[in-house]
Amino acid sequence: MELDIKGFTLVELMVALALGLIIVAAAIQLLISGQSTLSYQKAMENVQDNASFGMSYITADIRQTNLDVGGRIMKNSGLSGLIVKKENYPSTIKTTDLALSSTATGDTLADVKSDILVIQYKPAQLNGFDCEGKKITSATTVVVQKYFIRKDDESKNDYVLACAAGRYDSSVEAPELSDLTNSSIGQVILQRVDQFKVLVGVVNPSNQMSYLTLKQFADAASTIRPVTLQLGVLIRSVDNSGRNTVIPTTYTLLNESYTVSNPTGVTGKFLRVPLEQAVALRNAIGDAQ
Repeated sequence: MELDIKGFTLVELMVALALGLIIVAAAIQLLISGQSTLSYQKAMENVQDNASFGMSYITADIRQTNLDVGGRIMKNSGLSGLIVKKENYPSTIKTTDLALSSTATGDTLADVKSDILVIQYKPAQLNGFDCEGKKITSATTVVVQKYFIRKDDESKNDYVLACAAGRYDSSVEAPELSDLTNSSIGQVILQRVDQFKVLVGVVNPSNQMSYLTLKQFADAASTIRPVTLQLGVLIRSVDNSGRNTVIPTTYTLLNESYTVSNPTGVTGKFLRVPLEQAVALRNAIGDAQ
């Protein structure tokens, strides 16, 4: 009795094996691609959430600059909401350790140091809070807020944009600034900030506008008026964006290029997004009082 045996030829087996390998390779490629896309999207989500909430909070506070502090005409000399000199505080203030705005003096991961911004204002209503969450209970309180980059308490190799707040009583003949010194660490406003820069938009007596650094504004003639601030932050994602992401080393912020590297001991590829925000100094626009 003859047996009727049927099966695949060697060629058919090789073709089937090749097709199977192609299908498996395609599935693996899709998996890797999907994982890379997910990593990128998570990194971008970090940056967007950080920027959306943090920058909105900062600009809302900075719009109060000079509110009920001095006259409508702000200058780099005399009492002013934008503090670049000691003279911008009350002339009778007793405190000697006073926070001042400055250019290229703060921490950063870039090749040029970050800026420090200091403003002051008198809150429009009671029971509000300063940038550190401290309640405002007196109508004569003037709030002084300092924005700067410092190392993250939870990760010493990373940097954050923080805000430290102090206050003094404007009804006192010789007020004293409390809760704020040059060594104050403040509260974190934005995580993973690698650079922070500020430009001051000024107008001269001929009503011509230009932009100066904080130091240039401090050194300029007292005839110019600040009318706007341009804020620039370089935000880095918390999560790794994936090994296939192309990450540049140079970024442009407020028309200046900065070279940035990862923190010491940190490997991987992280998204960095430069964000710029113009804030009109509404309490410095108008005729002199």
